[in-house]
Amino acid sequence: MYYSLYRYLLVFAFLVCFCAAAQAQRTQRIGLQLGSASPIGDFKKDRFEDDYPPMARRGVNVQGTYRVDVKPYLAVGASAGFRFHRFDMDAFAAPDDELALRRVATGWKSTYALADLHLQTPPGQLYGFVKGSLGTARNKSPEVQVDTPYGPIRRSSDTTLALAYGIASGFTIQNGRFLLTVDIGLLATQPTFVVTNAQGVKSTLKQPMHTINSMLGLSYTL
Repeated sequence: MYYSLYRYLLVFAFLVCFCAAAQAQRTQRIGLQLGSASPIGDFKKDRFEDDYPPMARRGVNVQGTYRVDVKPYLAVGASAGFRFHRFDMDAFAAPDDELALRRVATGWKSTYALADLHLQTPPGQLYGFVKGSLGTARNKSPEVQVDTPYGPIRRSSDTTLALAYGIASGFTIQNGRFLLTVDIGLLATQPTFVVTNAQGVKSTLKQPMHTINSMLGLSYTL
C-alpha cells in the first residue's frame, strides 16, 4: 500500500514538472550539486543503551537537478541524488579493543527522487531562493559485525522505501548560461527497517535519517 502511494505521488509530481516545462518560453536549467550531509537528531547519536545505535558519521550528498521558471518569482523542478554515511565503527568497537577480533561495517545509504518548488527573488546576476521538496527515498541500513571470543555481535542490512522531504535556502550567481548555486537545507526521511541479530532474532527499527546538507552546484541554462 505505502509503496503504491509513494509511486503515485512521485509520478504525479514529475508530471506537474514536465507539463510546466513543456510550455513555450520557459527558461529551463539542468545542474549538478555536491556537498556534505551532516546527521542530526537521532541519526547522529551513539547511544549504547539502544539495541541498534545509528552511529552515522558526516557523509556526502550528490544530486542532479532540473528546474523551469514559471514566473519571475516561481520555479518548479525535480532532483535525484545519492547520500552516504559511514557507520562509526571506531566508536562502536575501538581498534585497540582486545575483544574485537574482527570488525566489519557498511554505511547508511539513501537514493532519492524529489519534486521541487522554488520561491525566488527576480532572476538577475545575483538572486536568492527558498526551495521545498517532496518525494521518495530508497534507504539502506548498514550491515555490522564484530567477532569476539564469546561470539559475534551482528546486525543485518535492510533496504526499504520511505517518504522524503526537504527545505533549503541559498543564492545563485549567474554568468551567461552558467549559474553557481550555494545552499543549505534539510533532507529528511524516516524508513522502517527489519534487522536480524547474531541469534537470528528479527526486530523492527524505525530510524530517522535526517541531515543538514551544505551544497555547491553548477547549472546550465538550456
